[in-house]
Amino acid sequence: MYQFFIDTWAALRMQFYPKTHYRYSPFVFIAVLLALGLMSIANMSPFLGHQSGISAFIMVLTVLRWAVLSFSMQSILSYYNRQPGQWYGYILVTEALTLPMVAILYFPHALAMPGMAWMIWTIVVQVGGFVRISQQNVFKVALAYIVYCFITCLAGSVILLIFSGMGWLDLNTMAQSFQQMVTLPAAENGLR
Repeated sequence: MYQFFIDTWAALRMQFYPKTHYRYSPFVFIAVLLALGLMSIANMSPFLGHQSGISAFIMVLTVLRWAVLSFSMQSILSYYNRQPGQWYGYILVTEALTLPMVAILYFPHALAMPGMAWMIWTIVVQVGGFVRISQQNVFKVALAYIVYCFITCLAGSVILLIFSGMGWLDLNTMAQSFQQMVTLPAAENGLR
């Protein structure tokens, strides 16, 4: 886990290594994905309601996003330039950079602008790492992100329908919770 933190700190400072460097034990993958999933649950629960299946759905969606981003980057960027290794570890490192965003849940007004700047920087770090490690231009990375968005939307919709069909989620309750959150005044929901 120590090496993971060192790599995360290096990525934050735009220092990158070859893909083969980002290898971690399964414990690190599970711990970081669990932390990312829990953060997503905390962020999305007010919008989607507090059903029991929401937590499982968001956790599955978090793992799905990580896997699909790894797959799409590997497929697109390796098509143009074969390099050894996979993107799974690097993407885990850059996704972990979003974990401090959980503080916004506790101080939404004070941390809104710094949080936005932090998110922009994590995106710059991730894209910059893809460009530098793969030695490809930003347009090929953008193409991989488009593929990622398409596959994630499609697979996320299928998973949502599966959860709904199994009775773990009620889509009407989710829509009502989302509608209530959107119609609340900004002072009550913490959004501006």
